[in-house]
Amino acid sequence: MTLEQLKALHNIVELGTIQAAADALHKTQPAISMAIKKLEQQYGFPLLDRSGYRLTLTPQGKIFYRQARGLLLSAEQLESVGKHLAQGHEAVFRIGYDPMCDSQFIIDILASFQHQFPTTSFELIAGSRFSSLEQLNNNEVDITFGAWFHLFHAIGDYLTLPVEEFEIVVVASPQFLAGKSINCLSDLHQQPTVTMIESSLSFDSEQMGAHSAKPLVKTKDAQTLKALLIAGMGTGFIPKSRILDELKQGLLQEIHLDDFEKSLNGEVRAIIKEDKVLGPVGQMFWERIKTINLPTI
Repeated sequence: MTLEQLKALHNIVELGTIQAAADALHKTQPAISMAIKKLEQQYGFPLLDRSGYRLTLTPQGKIFYRQARGLLLSAEQLESVGKHLAQGHEAVFRIGYDPMCDSQFIIDILASFQHQFPTTSFELIAGSRFSSLEQLNNNEVDITFGAWFHLFHAIGDYLTLPVEEFEIVVVASPQFLAGKSINCLSDLHQQPTVTMIESSLSFDSEQMGAHSAKPLVKTKDAQTLKALLIAGMGTGFIPKSRILDELKQGLLQEIHLDDFEKSLNGEVRAIIKEDKVLGPVGQMFWERIKTINLPTI
């Protein structure tokens, strides 16, 4: 049994005649007839009912053809894999992001890339605050998304693309705030704090994005940070985009301070190392980012 024989059978079934199958496969009619005859001789039963004008499958032929279609599909997929590998598509493409980044638009891109690049495995790696640069510097990811500040240029040479803006607000649960008067930074410093685990970057510290209160409860991701705040574990800074529903439902409440900005605004960028040579998948991913028009938060 060969793939050519199975292709001949498939085209006869789909097109109804040996001549039509021969035309579709760019072969002669005798060649197609011989391919089917060899199959039938090999297994000892007729595949086709030749009693009518249009060829049809025999009962045994229907069972055989059902399995043959699966083999033909696998062969097509294998051919596609070979072509992708020949074009140098990456075996693995790794994408990082930190808590300031809404990962949904990354997932939307990956949903289309999964079909476009079936031989590439994609890894989406979340990290703590400012982890985007750590991930790149440690070669843990090929591209990352995170909060961007101009001082990052002093850490390394990067290429960046702006993708969205973020707004950081100070919040707590209404239960936590009940009976408390928090009107200025000194009041805030007296309260328990929920915060992100700091990175290993030189400019980052426990006090950055947090306050000096004790006890501190630390976590790595924004989802857990939100859950801790809702549970009444303390006050905390968090991207407003992550808690819009909780603010509407009254599960969290913004804290406005007289001597502090209402919110902190910043920018999320896609980031790669300047000397990074992206493969075909990475290059197309980078180009796709340029076409995204995300709403300002």
